[in-house]
Amino acid sequence: MTAVLMFPGQSSRATGMLERICEGWPPARAIIAEASDRLDRDLVAHYGADNENAFTRNRDIQVGVFLCSYLHQQALADHGIEGDLSLGLSLGEYNHLVHVGALDFLSALDLVEARGEAYDEGPEGMMASIFPLPANELEYYLARVRYKGAVEIANLNSPGQNVIAGEHSAVGAAIALIEDEEPAVQAVVIEKRIPMHTPIFRSVAPALRRALDRAPWTKPAKPYLANVVGDFVPDCDSSTIADLLERHVYSPVLWRRSIDLIAERHPDATFIEVGPGSVLFNLLQTRWHANPKFRTDDPAGFAVGLRSFVASVAHDS
Repeated sequence: MTAVLMFPGQSSRATGMLERICEGWPPARAIIAEASDRLDRDLVAHYGADNENAFTRNRDIQVGVFLCSYLHQQALADHGIEGDLSLGLSLGEYNHLVHVGALDFLSALDLVEARGEAYDEGPEGMMASIFPLPANELEYYLARVRYKGAVEIANLNSPGQNVIAGEHSAVGAAIALIEDEEPAVQAVVIEKRIPMHTPIFRSVAPALRRALDRAPWTKPAKPYLANVVGDFVPDCDSSTIADLLERHVYSPVLWRRSIDLIAERHPDATFIEVGPGSVLFNLLQTRWHANPKFRTDDPAGFAVGLRSFVASVAHDS
């Protein structure tokens, strides 16, 4: 078995996500305290279930999901599951870079904070998930509404699920047109202000690039799979990683291509979503890839899901 860790993006944020991991894996509390010291604010209080403003700022969304996914990864490692390969969707690429050894946790935390702050200062727009509709058919609808403003496919996530992003007027027009002509298709707004991974967000790249250039990158110990190319990056140095993450700001996420690549090269792959929610778990429908899949954020609780996965690994080995 090739264990493949999948780290989710910022749309996987959820109230109480840190509390759930702390209940299932108590050592998480010490790591959260370390992160709080690093960022000089109380993250336990901020992400508590009673804070209605926990996710008001994009900075806080990114920091919270990144931290939560890291805690899930550490809990797996604590039970002997390190992961042979990994990849991350959008924000999750930063968790992926920590997993492969390109950046240490606290430095990545600083970088995610800087990324979120840069995004908060970027141009406004929105993002919507469209399912089920293949990318070529989705592009047909986008072409018909671009007179309303800029809109592009931002994430190519699976054969039937993609994400569009752009100006509010154009995204809204695309949703209305698709819902009118494709009644079986669901369009769900997942970001109300940030049009990530599209050309109109390119102005954010210089601010992030300054933070990328300051980061203490090291040569990855495991393969690095970049969102913007949907492929492994051989012999990558700090400049290459920074270049790819800069492009990542305004270029589409090639998640489908990335999953297809791993499934082709590793037919024995078991995919594990590591972090809050089940977005990536749900994308991997059997008719796309029938590989075994798990998620650490089990509805029955983190500890229950972890026990189930550990037992399955022990059985397979």
